[in-house]
Amino acid sequence: MIGEKIHSYEISEHLGKGGMGNVYKATDTMLGRDVALKMLHPQLTVESQFLERFKKEARVLAQLLHPNIAVIYNFIEQGGNHFMVMEYVEGTNLDDLLKKHKTLPAEFVVPVFTQVLEGLKHAHKKNIFHRDIKPANIMLTQDGTVKLMDFGIAKVAGEQKMTQVNKIVGTVEFMAPELLQGKDASAASDIYAAGVTLYELICGKLPFEADTDFNLMQAIMKEKITQPVKFNAAIPKALSDIVMKALDKNPAARFADAAAFQQALLAAFPNFRTINLASLNAASPAYAQQGGPATRLEKTTGTGMETRAEIWAKPVSALENSRQHVLKNKKTYLVALLLLLCLFIAIGLVKNNKKPGVDIAETDQPKSPDNSGGIVPNTPPDVTREPTTPGVDRREPVTEPEKEKEPEKMTPDKTKEKKEEVKPPGKMGFKADEEEKEKEEEKPATKKDVFISSKVEIQLYLQTDLSNSPERQDIPVTFSLRNNVVYSGVTIINQGAVAKGKIKLGKIQTDVDIFNITAANGQQITIRALRGHGRRNEITSNRSYTAIILPGTRIKF
Repeated sequence: MIGEKIHSYEISEHLGKGGMGNVYKATDTMLGRDVALKMLHPQLTVESQFLERFKKEARVLAQLLHPNIAVIYNFIEQGGNHFMVMEYVEGTNLDDLLKKHKTLPAEFVVPVFTQVLEGLKHAHKKNIFHRDIKPANIMLTQDGTVKLMDFGIAKVAGEQKMTQVNKIVGTVEFMAPELLQGKDASAASDIYAAGVTLYELICGKLPFEADTDFNLMQAIMKEKITQPVKFNAAIPKALSDIVMKALDKNPAARFADAAAFQQALLAAFPNFRTINLASLNAASPAYAQQGGPATRLEKTTGTGMETRAEIWAKPVSALENSRQHVLKNKKTYLVALLLLLCLFIAIGLVKNNKKPGVDIAETDQPKSPDNSGGIVPNTPPDVTREPTTPGVDRREPVTEPEKEKEPEKMTPDKTKEKKEEVKPPGKMGFKADEEEKEKEEEKPATKKDVFISSKVEIQLYLQTDLSNSPERQDIPVTFSLRNNVVYSGVTIINQGAVAKGKIKLGKIQTDVDIFNITAANGQQITIRALRGHGRRNEITSNRSYTAIILPGTRIKF
């Protein structure tokens, strides 16, 4: 698409790929201004009813003229493809800021959301609902203006419901429970999505995450949300309470409208009115998440790509907080330490005062090899103890201490019982014990379930020949895994496993989607291409591809 001209718009750059289509930067040659050109996926425009809906929405959305909303300029068609022409906003989206800083402080997010809610108030007054509020759709310009992006899938109140469309519109992680139940979008559902966005910004993770969309939907509808302040005590309690109210599963219990949401933030934080980017760098390290690593969505191939990755919070904050806590309560810790020391001393005295006539058979302790009558610690049969005296093998079986016995002739049954009590001495028997232990250690590792908690990259080889493939069509392709994938000591995918996907060749740009791969247990697990698009000559010049396993995936053995 780069270099092509759509009506009076000349495409110059690919900006990203989302659920609705590809977004390009273009220049309006008539007016001399930059625009964002969104090409809708062809499969979304097959139904005439769907296309008419989009045209109607474009006409209505043209009324959204507000400084906190990136507006739509036009809706055009060329060569069977349909395009939305939108305002091009130059700046940084909140998703990129979240990737960089892990969490964002209250003094930054409060003034940002004051502007976000200002834009929502304007849209809701015109009965237009966004339906896809998330960090990637909130832009911050260099002059400190917040722009609410991508009203392209907004819903107009009172519009006839279209079930097929509702199945594919929106991002599941940010959808209100009532939307998942099939109800219409509303101001309350936008307030919920804004609450999820605010939650992710201050906590560094989403309220709900799961390995499949079905499990995620069930969690959103049924499970309780952990309060933000429980993730990090540095999050203001007032902000945590505001977020929880916006995330109430009952729409009626949320804020009445965007204005009420905005007023709650302003009342709780009257001093946080101006957006200050310097506050991101000046934020205390203690504001980083204290509850361990933060898992969140990372869009690796452009805005809207739902590829999960793991971003680890710095452990310094937790260590520093622990140190400060100890210093503040050092008297309490000192008393506890003294009590613990006394307890150890008491235990030692009890052991030393035991009677000397200890029955070796009862304590299961072997006799010392130097026949001194002392007790040596019981050593596991599979651990070799080096002899301290030449010619003495400390692995020799223990004899009864009462009296010397003549070696009795062992029957097979007795021999079996004896071997169960004492491991046979000698190098051959000891080596067999080691091998048996290694096998026992390996068995549970191959059977346990594996939960993927961090990004796992896998190397694939393209098996499909693309030499005679048509352009601008989705081509089903298969890949094979180059090497075994091992996670937590378990081989989760075997070398040669088949992955499925599709490739769409363009004259200059090529898009790559990789869907799933067969795990070692036969389970189909979801994966994503690390590079979802690129120049055609770069992507097709070799057959090596990299994909990632989504964090949150569970492989059951």
